[in-house]
Amino acid sequence: MKKSLLGASILFMGFAAQAQSTGQFKAGVNVGLPVGDVKEMTTFSLGADLAYLWNVGTNFQVGPTVGFQNFFGKEDPNYHDKTSLSYVPVAASGQFSIAPEFFIGADLGYAFTTSGAEDAGGFYYLPKIGYQKPNWEVYTGYRGVSSDVKFSAINLGINFKF
Repeated sequence: MKKSLLGASILFMGFAAQAQSTGQFKAGVNVGLPVGDVKEMTTFSLGADLAYLWNVGTNFQVGPTVGFQNFFGKEDPNYHDKTSLSYVPVAASGQFSIAPEFFIGADLGYAFTTSGAEDAGGFYYLPKIGYQKPNWEVYTGYRGVSSDVKFSAINLGINFKF
């Protein structure tokens, strides 16, 4: 029920934003340093994101975002195995330009675990701050998933705007 409600909310936000003005497509990649529960079993994270943000006010954009994030596993001396953990976030994204070249933003939604772990997913969040130009932006943020296992990483990413 919670997943359905979240999905409907994200779609509604997207349609409401689309009705108000024009938007911009973004595609990007990111790399992260794991922290929290996954710090001991993973070395780094790597991911990709897609988003479409509509201008809904002066210097403010909102819209849906989806991606894929993988945490690359460390070799376990007890099992001689590397266990990678991955998830697909589906979220609403918001971004506010605090100056022409600087922004703050956040992604909030749900992340579905795709690595076959017992954990099915959880609340997804990504507060971020960045530097932007008309065709690209670079950001740093704290990407995380709250569930039985806390997936979290300090991220550095780049998005290209189309």
